[in-house]
Amino acid sequence: MLNEIQIAMFNKAKAFQQEHITTANTWEEFVNILDTKAGFVSAHWDGTPETEEKIKELSKATIRCIPLDNPQEEGICILSGKKSTQRVLFARAY
Repeated sequence: MLNEIQIAMFNKAKAFQQEHITTANTWEEFVNILDTKAGFVSAHWDGTPETEEKIKELSKATIRCIPLDNPQEEGICILSGKKSTQRVLFARAY
């Protein structure tokens, strides 16, 4: 019974997490999502510390993680416009 409870709790938490990840493809979308929704924003980042710091400075959001199972996809960094190979998860601290 304890195993079933643990599995149910894990599945509920995983579903909650997935429901609170929103994808942004532009800087405007990114800022709008941060201002209007709770949770994480999945967005392309060019991988440089300079861009990460500028995003933090402008939006107060930081990279929370690069998911281990993150699909590799071509894209454009939401701030710099440089090429990106994957999305990362951003969020603000409250």
